Amino acid sequence: MIENTRLHQVVQSGKAEVGHIQRMNGSNRVVSRTPIYRGKKIVGAIGRIMFKGPEQLEKLNQEINSLESEVKFYRREAEAMRRNEYGLESIIGSSRSISDLKNDIVRIAPLDVPVLVCGESGSGKELVAQALHRISSRRNNNMIMINAAALPSTLVESELFGYSAGAFTGAHQKGHPGKFEQANGGSLFLDEIGDMPLDVQAKLLRVLQDGSVEKLGSTRSIKVDFRLISATNRNLEEMIRENDFRLDLYYRISPVVLHVPPLRDRLEDIPALADEFLRNFAERHDRPVCSLSAEVISLLQSHNWPGNVRQLKHEVERAAIFSNGGVIEAHLLQRSLHGGGLAAIPDRPIAGVAASNDLQLKDHMQKVEDVVIENAMQRLNGNKKRVAEELGISRSYLYKKLAGIGVDLN
Repeated sequence: MIENTRLHQVVQSGKAEVGHIQRMNGSNRVVSRTPIYRGKKIVGAIGRIMFKGPEQLEKLNQEINSLESEVKFYRREAEAMRRNEYGLESIIGSSRSISDLKNDIVRIAPLDVPVLVCGESGSGKELVAQALHRISSRRNNNMIMINAAALPSTLVESELFGYSAGAFTGAHQKGHPGKFEQANGGSLFLDEIGDMPLDVQAKLLRVLQDGSVEKLGSTRSIKVDFRLISATNRNLEEMIRENDFRLDLYYRISPVVLHVPPLRDRLEDIPALADEFLRNFAERHDRPVCSLSAEVISLLQSHNWPGNVRQLKHEVERAAIFSNGGVIEAHLLQRSLHGGGLAAIPDRPIAGVAASNDLQLKDHMQKVEDVVIENAMQRLNGNKKRVAEELGISRSYLYKKLAGIGVDLN
């Protein structure tokens, strides 16, 4: 019936033949031949064409090899992220304050209790949250991140709680899991929780109390189990006194409070931080790794850094962009540092800031920040985006400071 068939040999031997080449009607085919059993007795054999020719098999093989290469690449990327970006080693520094912070993280991470991370904008609160997750028992599950300040009130319920199929016009046909459900078994990081509106605070508190969520358009509750890590650069106790933050929610999110020190309190960490930023910059852009001269390190350590580590990173990378390689000299930074309105650590009163023995250090620092921001706003003609970028602060924090200074945001 079929030329060059070997089905009779398969019936005799009882051994299947898979992937063999068979010449049929002048063309090569890739075939399989399989014996047919009834009980333990062979009663026949069946042959099937697997591929129309070796060329089709070769093409499939190439596609498989390509997919395997992609999988290997993404595995390396994921491993690099787990190893380098989310662990305790990503918190750079050996100062006393950073060493104490790392020791606290190691003690707290396995306890599976909510943690509130406090610190100024740009100080590295997210790295602390990531380290808490990576060395906890939940490290093999998701860490879901939410910027509370950027969460629009109109989308809070659909984003946090999710929705069922057909819950509203435009809803996805299969529904959508909310952030709480996505974090089940893992960690939920709520960044800038101090900027969360009061009505959203109430919804979050309900989930923390009940341990369950109910999707939009559904009448069934879903149990959720996640570790809550919150972060803020606001004074929550002061906000509670002003009725801008719920006291009951504060108690829920702050069984443990970690304070991330500002960069001005750990200036000795600047050389290590700058070296790490320059190495990462060189890797990302395939450029030689630059280093810093002693004069530059001294210059960096003489500044106040209101934008903290984030601002230091921007300044060092900007200098690397304009460097010809090798050692970065002071002239590449001086114009940027002084032109950007950064306040040097003062040993005398700052113009525009009245001296007072009644003010605490934080009050002096707030007044210095106000002067720096006002100068930058004047120099950049009120361009808030550029001001935030140059000072290394978030736009939400800039708006908050401008409102406090009395600048018209419109």
